[in-house]
Amino acid sequence: MVLVTAVVALLYVAGRMLMAPRPAIALAAPFDVVGRSATLALDVRDPAGVRSLKVTVRQGDREQTVIDEAYQPPRAEVHREWRPSQETRLRLKEGPGFLRIEARNASWGNFFKGKTATLQKEFTARLTPPRIEVLTTQHYVNQGGCDMVVYRVTPPGVESGVQAGPAWFKGFPMPGAADPALRFAIFAYPYNAPSGTAVHVKARDEAANEVLATFNLKVSPRGFRTRTLPIADDFLGKVVPEILSHTPTVQDQGSLLKNYLEINRGLRAANNKALAEMAARSQPRFLWTEPFRQLGNSQVEASFADHRIYVYQGREVDRQDHLGYDLATTAHAPVAASNDGVVLLADYFGIYGNTIVIDHGYGLLTLYGHLASFAVKAGDGVKGGQVIAQSDSTGLAAGDHLHFSVILQGEQVDAREWWDPHWVEDRVAAKLRQFGASPPPSR
Repeated sequence: MVLVTAVVALLYVAGRMLMAPRPAIALAAPFDVVGRSATLALDVRDPAGVRSLKVTVRQGDREQTVIDEAYQPPRAEVHREWRPSQETRLRLKEGPGFLRIEARNASWGNFFKGKTATLQKEFTARLTPPRIEVLTTQHYVNQGGCDMVVYRVTPPGVESGVQAGPAWFKGFPMPGAADPALRFAIFAYPYNAPSGTAVHVKARDEAANEVLATFNLKVSPRGFRTRTLPIADDFLGKVVPEILSHTPTVQDQGSLLKNYLEINRGLRAANNKALAEMAARSQPRFLWTEPFRQLGNSQVEASFADHRIYVYQGREVDRQDHLGYDLATTAHAPVAASNDGVVLLADYFGIYGNTIVIDHGYGLLTLYGHLASFAVKAGDGVKGGQVIAQSDSTGLAAGDHLHFSVILQGEQVDAREWWDPHWVEDRVAAKLRQFGASPPPSR
């Protein structure tokens, strides 16, 4: 009996030793291309407890231990981070390297010494940030308006563009230029940017090395008017049921006013997000060659960035900004494309009702809202002046008019600049010609 008990105990111990699991090692972030600010973040887990952890880095014939720790008592989880930029004993150098992580647990494995797990991987250290040289010398931008900067970035393949506060405007290779490092970025100073908002050219490589470059920029602050808009029950009865019937994503809030407020706030924000997503699909080429056109014989009824205070039965219920121009002419007036481009959307689109969105290339879109019908469909190429629809009052509109917006890489901007041939020549076309764009937009 004693012998049987001993054999069973021996088999149990042997089983625990043989079947003991190894620690699980995982990198919390990639460590393939390592930049100046890279962090090695790793997690080690083991139900029996982690007893020790060792991390070494080798470049060439030099190997350094960067983490060497023992844990008593053993820990079920260990999270460690190593930042090469803060390392005083080891300095990474440009080029390849080899990472080795070894963790030992507190199991019965390996004759009670614990089992070991190893993670090994190669990496490449890239420690030199990109370089930016701004080539255009004068830049003037109105609040809510646009300008263009031309610059050279090396190496040419890195991501670059203009950062204006939280807004990002991607830079593109100069079309037709012999220099592969030459870039241009049409950017905006957002209408709601606080005074003093920083604007920089920025470049970032795949190793997350980032560099900023300032440039000579004169910002002209601008005030936008405030208007009070009374909301009547007959208006709510006109617009709310129509929009809800076309927009199943908006949940019925139980009353016309609550539904209106959900449309005016939530659906408006969703529409703006969808426009930014459309701009991200814009073709990386100029689809237009002439200045943009305002709707023929139209009068401006509401302007860009009007701040609206909505009043219902004598009390304020909402505030929103009107990001576009309301253009009025005759009822069911023919609506022409403002410039050459490709139709991205011809459908019912939230607060804008029946809507057409046209891509003009490099993230520049125009929007035509509150339409009656469509003469084009998504994917159609259009010419400036071509009739694409008729005006109406679909969506969030009280009467027949065209809502016209210009969107630059997701940011709504003032259309008046793009309607001005002199502005287009000075801020865009002339700079493109100066640096060899082929073919540039014309006067």
